[in-house]
Amino acid sequence: MKKNNSHEDPQPLKDVLREFITQKPLLKGVEKVRICEAWGKVMGANVLKYTSETRYSYNILYVSLSSAPLKMELGYKLDEITTRINNYLGKEYIKKITLI
Repeated sequence: MKKNNSHEDPQPLKDVLREFITQKPLLKGVEKVRICEAWGKVMGANVLKYTSETRYSYNILYVSLSSAPLKMELGYKLDEITTRINNYLGKEYIKKITLI
């Protein structure tokens, strides 16, 4: 009987996952999720409880807020918020934030 020597050494799971996630289509999806989650991390729990949805498309972060006064208040600080989120992400992903 002939032994099969084509077995490769097992790879650590984190290496396999990193290789899997770095595939281009998957990487874009992971980045979108990370960008949308950054809103809550940067803005905090108080703002997050009035946030019903975040979407990211073509360098624009769309944020749906359920509080009109909060929407108005944040509207004055969008440039600052954009800078803070991009700093948190370590790269300039967001060019504009649109509150809806």
